[in-house]
Amino acid sequence: MQRPTRYPLATVLLGLIAFCSSVNAVDDEFYYRLGGGEPVTRAASNRDTTLVLGGSVEWNTDLMCGNFDMSLSVEEQLQGITGSFSDLMDNVISAATGAVASLPALVLQKVNPALYDLLQNGILQASEEFHIAQTSCEDIVGVMDDVISNNGWESVSKGGYWSGQSAAGAEILNTRVTADTAGIDAGVVWVEGAMRGGRGQPPVEIVGDTAKAGYNQLLKRNPGNTTSMISSCADAPICTQWENPQRFADWLIDVVGEKKIRTCEACDKIDAKAGMGLPHQLDREAENIETDLLALVARTAAPTQAELEAVSGGPGMLITRRVVEALREENAHEQDLLITRLASEMALSRTMERAMIARRALLSGMREPNIANLTIAQEELAPFLADLEQEIENLLFEMEVRDRVASNTAAQLLIRNRVRSRVPLVETPPASNFEAGASVNP
Repeated sequence: MQRPTRYPLATVLLGLIAFCSSVNAVDDEFYYRLGGGEPVTRAASNRDTTLVLGGSVEWNTDLMCGNFDMSLSVEEQLQGITGSFSDLMDNVISAATGAVASLPALVLQKVNPALYDLLQNGILQASEEFHIAQTSCEDIVGVMDDVISNNGWESVSKGGYWSGQSAAGAEILNTRVTADTAGIDAGVVWVEGAMRGGRGQPPVEIVGDTAKAGYNQLLKRNPGNTTSMISSCADAPICTQWENPQRFADWLIDVVGEKKIRTCEACDKIDAKAGMGLPHQLDREAENIETDLLALVARTAAPTQAELEAVSGGPGMLITRRVVEALREENAHEQDLLITRLASEMALSRTMERAMIARRALLSGMREPNIANLTIAQEELAPFLADLEQEIENLLFEMEVRDRVASNTAAQLLIRNRVRSRVPLVETPPASNFEAGASVNP
């Protein structure tokens, strides 16, 4: 029989001490009362940004119907290849092919009036069938306009071209022909009247342009202003968070994404970029605040007001000097937990404040006259606004749920265990052999 392995007593004691140290590195009950190490779930991705993906140029629906060749259609009908006219007097049409090739129309009318009339009727019928078919094509394109949003932008571009040609006194039939190409190459009137999306023009940036316009309008500036607000901010919340319109637009695009539109012929019509969400911004903020807070706690000197503001969650969530001093007095293990948790909470406060300001700025940008004038622009912006609002709701909901889950069963279990360990167990005394002063035999 194999004898069990025996370890020296010193080894066993050292192992037990190490185990107890690892278990008691953090006060478990305190950990669950806090609601865990972080207030919300980490971001789905730890990458800096997402890819910008371009759309195909195949859906040039405005050019579909105008590219059909009417002369080819009439010619094939007269030759009996296609169309209902091919079912009428096939032999006469076959004979007419040679006659048309050898005689001018005027001579043909004099020599053979019946044949001339027949050809004229055939051309009229073939032309009518071509226009009917073209109308069907345009009906299909109209349906596609409701499905493919880019076509709506091309319609706006063509509408602007028609308006310009009309004001210039251009010939209407020629305008109808050129509208399919020159019209969509002209672009659309966008923020502050600038032309965007056409050939040789910057694209329409749905989120970025609207965000910059909203930033400026909230600060009583022209929507297209690109200059910094550092010297003239006067403590306005939006410019204390972002020093210029481009910084704000970049932050918002990182959260909700972007969509760029072009209308020009044979251009990449759409570039789209997915957003990373508010948790991505929260992670960045928490990392920066935790780094600064660790350095602040490691020092012994009193923190300055600027240092306290750098680790705070904004004007509505400040870290005071007493909080920093209390952290310095904690033991090393629980100090790390508290700093991580506090940095996450300050980052959450800062991120939520920025998100609420961004929402207001985006709504402001949607009221810029040229953006507000385009129904399709409002429709394009609505999902981005809804995404931002949903991100805010998700953070609040998740924070509440995690706090309830972390501080409920686990914390109560630890409290129950602590009470049991402090209250001595009393065994039930054995039954007495005496009853009414007299001994009772068992």
